[in-house]
Amino acid sequence: MRRYSLIFLCMTTIYAADVDEPMKDIGNVEPRIVNGEEAQEGQLPWQVGILGRTVDGSAFFCGGALISEEWVLTAGHCVDGIKTAAIYSGATKLSSPNRTTSQGAIFVLHEDYDHRTLQNDIGLIQLRAPLTFDDKTSAIALASDELETGVNVTVSGWGQTSDSDTSTSDALNYITVSTISNSDCAIYYGSVVGPGTVCTSAGNPLKSPCLGDSGGPVVTNITEPLLVAVFSFVNGYGCELPYPAGNTRTAYYRDWIRNKTEI
Repeated sequence: MRRYSLIFLCMTTIYAADVDEPMKDIGNVEPRIVNGEEAQEGQLPWQVGILGRTVDGSAFFCGGALISEEWVLTAGHCVDGIKTAAIYSGATKLSSPNRTTSQGAIFVLHEDYDHRTLQNDIGLIQLRAPLTFDDKTSAIALASDELETGVNVTVSGWGQTSDSDTSTSDALNYITVSTISNSDCAIYYGSVVGPGTVCTSAGNPLKSPCLGDSGGPVVTNITEPLLVAVFSFVNGYGCELPYPAGNTRTAYYRDWIRNKTEI
């Protein structure tokens, strides 16, 4: 019998870091994402890293996507209980001296987010000051149409490349995987898969986001880059097994995002 409730929220917990410390001080600097490729400067200019601290003092790392000069879209569990956050942008290496560090000012969690079922796993961060866009930092447009199955998408982040290695990445990595139907995804995750979910296959050879990639952008690039989802969860047995990944569908939450940000 499949264990539907056994899933990983792919947020890396960092016990020794402060949100004002350089990323190079909190872990080994090796590529991450299972079987991914290292991104080039300017290739994914909407990608941000989020080094946050919760109200109980725990530090964690997530990904996110710039949707304007001052708003970041991410997973709900990345802002659930958050107190402060440093937002890194403008570089693929978190230790880069060219990296821009911004502070989060307002954290918005979906009102109906449920940490047990992962329903409405979506959140926003408003930056304290707007960013200045250039060729290495820019926003990505939000998808307004529901994504079909069998579409190639790019998932990116600074997460782990294996279940055994818990270090934080320095290099931004990405994978290309295909979307699958919600009915196929529900075989593995049951009612966790709802209308606000879009799932991606594990790929062959295996490719998967992992711990530390939560909230990272899931993007199509058919005629232009579109943010179709943010990464939410993988199977609780690990990232290196051939299970789908679950993502929060942006088109489903388009009105909610617009109401909160006026974008």
